[in-house]
Amino acid sequence: MDTEDYVDLLSARAADARAMMMFFAVFHTGLLVVLGFAGAGLEDSGIQLALAAVAVLTSLWTFFFMDDCMQDLFAIAQDLPEDFQASNVGKRFSDVPLPVFRVVNFVVIALIVVAEVLAIY
Repeated sequence: MDTEDYVDLLSARAADARAMMMFFAVFHTGLLVVLGFAGAGLEDSGIQLALAAVAVLTSLWTFFFMDDCMQDLFAIAQDLPEDFQASNVGKRFSDVPLPVFRVVNFVVIALIVVAEVLAIY
């Protein structure tokens, strides 16, 4: 593959990650609006379970998708030619600790879900 193909893959996976972040933000903002305005409607255990399940499952889906995007981005960056890897951007890719990003991604999503589940119950 030539460099342009790698750049196209990087762009596509970065766009995938941005789209997933937007989905997560819009969905969980909507959930917070429901929690804020539902009032007595949240006293039904079925509704509570449904909201909690959706919050947890969409968050797991987002985490796994984002994790896959991050792994792809870093793998593609490592496959780029030597001149790219010697550039400042290439050095940044090689210096970034991917496991830290993966852990932080999980922790942030988990904290959001815990806060939502606590608000539901």
